[in-house]
Amino acid sequence: MSPGARRTQLRLQPEVLQWARKRARFSIAQLADEMKVAPEQVSEWERTGAMSPARIETLSSKTRTPLGLLYLSRPPEDGLPILDYRTREGDSVNLPSPELMEVIGDMLRRQAWMREELADSEAEPVAFVGSHSLGAAPRAIARTIRDALDLGDGWASRTSSWRKALEKLRDHAESAGVLVTFDGIVGNNTSRALDPEEFLGFSLSDPYAPLVFVNGADFKAAQMFTLAHELAHLALGRSGVSGFEQFQTGHLGNERLCDRTAAELLVPEAEFREYWPRVADRDDPFRSVAQHFRVSRIVGARRALDLGEINGDRFWNYYRECRSAAKAASAATDGGEFWNTQRWRIGRRFAEAVVRAVREERLLYREAYMLTGLYGDTFDLLPKRLALRV
Repeated sequence: MSPGARRTQLRLQPEVLQWARKRARFSIAQLADEMKVAPEQVSEWERTGAMSPARIETLSSKTRTPLGLLYLSRPPEDGLPILDYRTREGDSVNLPSPELMEVIGDMLRRQAWMREELADSEAEPVAFVGSHSLGAAPRAIARTIRDALDLGDGWASRTSSWRKALEKLRDHAESAGVLVTFDGIVGNNTSRALDPEEFLGFSLSDPYAPLVFVNGADFKAAQMFTLAHELAHLALGRSGVSGFEQFQTGHLGNERLCDRTAAELLVPEAEFREYWPRVADRDDPFRSVAQHFRVSRIVGARRALDLGEINGDRFWNYYRECRSAAKAASAATDGGEFWNTQRWRIGRRFAEAVVRAVREERLLYREAYMLTGLYGDTFDLLPKRLALRV
């Protein structure tokens, strides 16, 4: 290092540098690769805090950390703006990633705009939101959701497949007043994928503009349960982030209740107990459950676990098998058609509200672009491509 280079070194706090890397979910080797230096260099920075201004700016960019935060004397408090239900009793979770923080911020802005839009039209509150407390029975909560969404008994079995059942659950939730978003990336930025190992979904409870976000990066078969789980959160009037590990023992009471409510909504206990003895001895009884109830195999296995018909080891082994098969199948596809993705990412109800506000000159185009993540001619195509009623 030259004398001139030494004079440009700044001394940051090693703990802050470690925090920035871990917040971005990088290992030392991964950050070194991003910054095009040797891993030993990253270790040296985190040991001494000595970095050049140029390197500090690069670190800020690569870790998506606001530059000013890197100059703090200690790592900042970096919690989620909503409750974190990924935490199991006695355990802790990693710092929320920049991607998770940003997508929650995007959805909060979307919800705030929709709330104002509904207030201006003097809309009625969504009746089932906050209708139950933690002491309620899963069957009662599931019944309330089913009635509010106008699903009726045996609603899923009247569809042709579990994928159609998932679409029906989404569509009826939207018709009932819930904003529903499925997305696997931040906005439309394919380089910023959401990690299903970090979270599977979250809910933003609100009496007028309740919102459910499902991590679309998770495999499709698991998304059905996540949607039902987050609807249960809304019935309890609770906002929060969820992760799949809540299926294991020791998770929080709120999540246990939402798990059981989701299972009851998708596969009612009485019907399952009547059907299970017919298929329990088959090589893959969960496939039979899935076909009978029009749910995914994962949901079928989850219901068997919930009702004590199988143990946790069997469930998790089956889950991992399904997940591996889904990843292999996904790798063989082209990733899906753009406008079908937008239908799940934006949602018909929200898209119609935004387009209508633009046409009535109550919303500027640039604000509509920020709310939808679509710009210019692509935004103009939204009504036609999604067959919006505006």
